[in-house]
Amino acid sequence: MRFFKPVFAAIFVGVILGLVFNIVPLKNQLDQVQQTPVVASTDLPLPVLRKTEQPLSNNSASLQNAEPNLAVQQPQSQTNPTATPTATLIAFTPTPTSGSFEEFEPRPPAEIVTCAEIWSVPEIPLNLPLVLEYPRSVEELYTEYNYYYLAAMLIQNKVVDASQCPYNGLQSATTANQCGVEVARPVIIEWQNQYDSKIFETGVKHGVPARLLKKIFAIESQFWPAIYIDILESGFGQLNDTGADALLLYSPYFYAQFCPLILHPRTCDQGYLGIPESARALLRGALVRQVNATCTDCPQGVNRQRALNSIPIFAEVVKANCSQINQIVQNTTNKKAGQVADYVDLWKFTMANYNAGPGCTARAIESAWKEEGELTWNIVSGYFTSKECQSAPFYVSDIFKD
Repeated sequence: MRFFKPVFAAIFVGVILGLVFNIVPLKNQLDQVQQTPVVASTDLPLPVLRKTEQPLSNNSASLQNAEPNLAVQQPQSQTNPTATPTATLIAFTPTPTSGSFEEFEPRPPAEIVTCAEIWSVPEIPLNLPLVLEYPRSVEELYTEYNYYYLAAMLIQNKVVDASQCPYNGLQSATTANQCGVEVARPVIIEWQNQYDSKIFETGVKHGVPARLLKKIFAIESQFWPAIYIDILESGFGQLNDTGADALLLYSPYFYAQFCPLILHPRTCDQGYLGIPESARALLRGALVRQVNATCTDCPQGVNRQRALNSIPIFAEVVKANCSQINQIVQNTTNKKAGQVADYVDLWKFTMANYNAGPGCTARAIESAWKEEGELTWNIVSGYFTSKECQSAPFYVSDIFKD
């Protein structure tokens, strides 16, 4: 036993020293996180599913320098407006007063700002493409299209019984066959119109053409508000990291509502560009998950309330893309977007940006301005030439197709 006492003593001392030396590096790491200077970068993350665009070149006059008014993007603390922000990342569990992540629906702005106002468009044309006209009633949003992906989802989630069809109505996991679509048609029509009231209401309250919003949902997800192929894009409008970043960057009032559901309010007070990239990534990921209405325990496989709540979020994503286009045009021409392009073409730039990302759109606009000296869609659309950008003109064509 006398032999083992020194051994036990040595082991005990070793454990104590190990704990001390493990704690010190951990404290140093935390100190480094809190002391790390914040770089206000607007290099937006690039799309990761629908497209694989490359970052802008360092000498590009677009998003590398596209810093919106930081006085707007980094709201000061309401309790101490002169306080210097610190890069402290604090996770936060919502309280009843701060709201619920599960039930979140953004409040509409007190004062509606339309994309025409964002662009400083002097006058909106009288004869607009139908998709840009504001409907007078919800009935004008009614559609009767066959959607093969939607039919497949309805069949797989047992909303529709297509057992009488070959292969149970499925051509693949994500596509119904003709028989499946025919059997599902009554439900397809009902499904694509069940959100019309919310889309109409959102269009009015958030200043986005309701037909445009519905057309985006039809093309992106066929009104199945879940995950398509990959978890990196989700919801009615297939939101991804890039779209979430644009919304949080260009809409301070949305950021102010959403951020406290994920991070501590003191962290959020620093503004989106004032918090560490790790915190921004956390917010973007949470926002992409927020619009995903997949629900294995819900009837029909969809959380209907979450789906409804996501519609205003996508309206704000569209407006964030409008702001991003204004920034790109302003960086390229030193003029407001409405001074160098017309209203309809600016919407087409915005939809190209929504689809292909800001890198593709900025390069196309810069090239068109440099080579042609004007910005019309007919000209700009010819400069989406790289492989990762070529989908944009086709996407815009689909959006504006009657």
